[in-house]
Amino acid sequence: MSGEQRDRAGGRGGGGRGGGVGGRGGGPQRSGGRGDRRGYAAPRGGGSGPQSMPYRPGPANVGGIYLDGAPVPAPSQAITKAEDALVLATRGKSFPLGDATVPGRRGYGTKGQSIVLRTNYFAIATTSEENKPDVPWYKYEVKDSHSTKNSPDGRDIDLSRQKKRQLFQAILALAVFQGVTCATDYAKIIITNKKLDLGPGDVFKSKVVAAPVDPPTTQAGPPPDFVTQARERNSVTIAIRLSGTFTTRQIVEYLKSTAPGAEYNTGDIIQLMNIIVCKAPNDGNNVRDAGLNRFYMHEGHPAVEMYNLERGLEALRGYYASVRPAVGRLLLNLNVTSGAFYKPVALRDLLREYGGTNDDKESFIHRLKVTATYQKDGEKTPFMTKTKTIVGFSKPPRTAPRSVVRIGNAKQVSFSYMDHTQANPQPRQVTAFEYFRDHHKITLQAPDLPVLNVGTPNDPQYLPVELCKIIPGQPYRKLLSGNQTSEMLRFAARFPNQNAMSIAGTAQNPGNGLRLFKLRGLQGTDPQAESIKPWGFNTGVEMLTVPGRILQNPQIKYGANKSENPRNGSWNLVGSKFHKPGRFESWGVLVINIGNRNTMFGNPEPLFSELARHLKDYGVAMGARKNTRTIALDPLTRQNRASNDLKIKQEFDSASQNGCPMLLVVLPEVDRWLYARIKLYGDVKYGVHTINAVGAKIQKENGQGMYLGNLALKFNIKGGGVSHVIPNALGKPLDNNTMIFGIDVTHPSPGSAESAPSISCVVASIDEHLTQWPGSIRTQPARLEIGATPVTGLDVMVTERLKLWQDKHRGALPTKIILYRDGVSESQYEQVLTLELPAFHKAFGVLYGAPAKWPKMAIMVVGKRHHTRFYPTREQDADFNPQKQKGSYNPKPGTIVDRHISGRILGEFWLQAHQGLQGTARPAHYVVLKDDIGFEADELQTFTHNMCYLFNRATKAVSICPPAYYADLLCDRGRAYLFSELGEDNGTFSSGVTGAGQTAREWNGGVHPRLRNSTWYI
Repeated sequence: MSGEQRDRAGGRGGGGRGGGVGGRGGGPQRSGGRGDRRGYAAPRGGGSGPQSMPYRPGPANVGGIYLDGAPVPAPSQAITKAEDALVLATRGKSFPLGDATVPGRRGYGTKGQSIVLRTNYFAIATTSEENKPDVPWYKYEVKDSHSTKNSPDGRDIDLSRQKKRQLFQAILALAVFQGVTCATDYAKIIITNKKLDLGPGDVFKSKVVAAPVDPPTTQAGPPPDFVTQARERNSVTIAIRLSGTFTTRQIVEYLKSTAPGAEYNTGDIIQLMNIIVCKAPNDGNNVRDAGLNRFYMHEGHPAVEMYNLERGLEALRGYYASVRPAVGRLLLNLNVTSGAFYKPVALRDLLREYGGTNDDKESFIHRLKVTATYQKDGEKTPFMTKTKTIVGFSKPPRTAPRSVVRIGNAKQVSFSYMDHTQANPQPRQVTAFEYFRDHHKITLQAPDLPVLNVGTPNDPQYLPVELCKIIPGQPYRKLLSGNQTSEMLRFAARFPNQNAMSIAGTAQNPGNGLRLFKLRGLQGTDPQAESIKPWGFNTGVEMLTVPGRILQNPQIKYGANKSENPRNGSWNLVGSKFHKPGRFESWGVLVINIGNRNTMFGNPEPLFSELARHLKDYGVAMGARKNTRTIALDPLTRQNRASNDLKIKQEFDSASQNGCPMLLVVLPEVDRWLYARIKLYGDVKYGVHTINAVGAKIQKENGQGMYLGNLALKFNIKGGGVSHVIPNALGKPLDNNTMIFGIDVTHPSPGSAESAPSISCVVASIDEHLTQWPGSIRTQPARLEIGATPVTGLDVMVTERLKLWQDKHRGALPTKIILYRDGVSESQYEQVLTLELPAFHKAFGVLYGAPAKWPKMAIMVVGKRHHTRFYPTREQDADFNPQKQKGSYNPKPGTIVDRHISGRILGEFWLQAHQGLQGTARPAHYVVLKDDIGFEADELQTFTHNMCYLFNRATKAVSICPPAYYADLLCDRGRAYLFSELGEDNGTFSSGVTGAGQTAREWNGGVHPRLRNSTWYI
């Protein structure tokens, strides 16, 4: 039975997790696809005609073992010995982490079947390791006196990313950098391998033009005034200062040392190495730097891989690189990534393909960069091109004395214009159509299209749509539609061997990843001689092999003492009774039709009776089922939301008044707004549990038993039940007085309303079964982490969870607490200890009293957005069935790695507990930040792995342990409560049933008292 599916007919409810750059993979890749997915008619250069480059999704997706049949190098014994020696010095000791302290690694795991895996890491060798002279690096920081400009409303704004890049290109063209090998992040830092002569005090000052402006190509003589003025506006006074000198010798000696000694700050030199490694793609043509060391080859690049997502978007394949310090050596982590981008087509065709209302289109193209081509009537070549950023469509300006309809076309938008080529020019009112016809000699062919504003709201500049083409390589950072998400997954999810070939390839066929960073070329070539060897280091071109283990899966216990032994991370629920049945005094069914379309065909009552029978067979005590209610909503458009919302509200009002604690809501289709309103009214306003189901799925005979079984799991959890348990889940060094916490914070994604808050969530277990996880949920100002001041509330939420435990245990409090913290980057580890741990201490002080009475505590960070992947080296170690010749070729469930790629001090491991059915499996990354309990490596790893089998809405192991998973789910539920702020596209306008502000007033945290102590959000 598939149990790891979300209880939301409306999808994930927001969060930007399947869209934008770096979208997740899942689902088999296909070549081509429906309709014109391989290619579409798309004009280039503002004209019309067939697409110049058809879609190329990459090689056919065929599974297998990467480098099958080739010798498998043994993992380095020298690294294993260095790790064993170092752990003797770190065990039982504490080490500084900024203003905090962290425990040293206590050891490495030994349990499980030993295997050898390849990983997407490459060894780095420095000249000092090869007994060659060090190459010094000189770090220069650039400051400019024009990095901020006064905006119309008085705030300071930074130079745009594009202008910053142009500024650094101008800086590197200065004479002082000529003949010197340089690398830059195009933001603040320039590195050289030769010291520059900057003059007194190692400071150089100059004035450069950040964004060059060229005169019209047809004009001779001095540039016109507008060019001179533009150059002056973009002039920047810069100061370049030497800020440090570095070599790799010190970091290599530190990493090779087997004594802890004084901590060496690796951050600076790792930052410089990343800039150097990323120099090749960063300086390359037809490559987009998407930030965070991710680079995407786009149209014009010979190795581009792209896929049509429709509605104006395409998927591109890119690559990520990062230098990592490990025991005894430096490593390069290289991975495949996929992202959604705007199609580089004529803007008029992009808008036509996107469709929707003008408001929808305006939001879609907001802040999009275009090239405007000016070509006179009858001429074959343009006389001028400009790069512009779209603010929106033309609207009445806030201050300027111009006359414009709200969204006008070229014959409606007018403004005051003086023709300075005439003697004694006088201002006159002209339309955009007249201006381009008379001033530029361009007769617009589509004057009925909206006119763009490429200036500011207060000082608009008008540009016809038909002159514009989308600049290639622009990421789409808002939420994808459901269909686009599905197509993105088809493109991104590939067998592990396919991704490994893309990253590293073979000697005969080097991977695009290594080639993009100029680390590997065709046989007989050495691109590293140009890319990184001048800096004193080189990388291997073969993926490293590392030792791994496959942990034994735990035994699953159901009611009546029935046991199940999982196979490949999953098991069957059929014939079982829940370990502890849930209970509802009564329940009901609400069927929602839309327009003239019925959600269910025929008489649905026998199906609802069949569901009741399933629930009874599993042991759930449901009580009497109330009469089925059916309502008809108007079509789910924004215009109909107010009337539809009233109908939904009335149904929940009726259910509450009639004492119905649980509603099965049968929907005709997946719709995020409808899902959000159901959950808001059920969870927050009326205290009625809800489970959503899609009519077509629940009535589909094929697989109906599995679908009803999934529903039964949700009924049971919401009713306070326990689906299954693991015997002795809280084994040594834990006991039944151990409480597990999960914490997550979700932030507004691009496209959210400006008023959108962040949402912080805390979930916690209530007994030794680790199956019920009630939670606390709050809003807080956007982008503040959960423990940041001045807004927090973490201590209050922790206190709420501890008091519930106390109520369930006759006043006793837990003696051990384990926190799994989700959603924290490496740079935030210190904040967990300095900002969030004190909130726990504050709660302990209130409930426990003196510190001597406080519980022992351990803190683990759970990472999901890393780029570490593992590849089996043998078919018998892979998820593959030779009899059926089927499988994903991912590592088997329970695969764990804690050696050869981990850091020197902190205890950490990568665990793939789940079966990676689609694409390349992503292991969860666990890092120990605090451990008063004293876990041995095997104890912590086994406990975390076993917990992945205790996600009680599933009959399979899940990818991250339940505390982190549940905290993530609760954050998603909070996003649904704030749908009009967080779930919709608020790029240039607000929307929602009552507007974004009203939704914020509808919910600011918490849920209805009747649901507060349950796991209502499943």
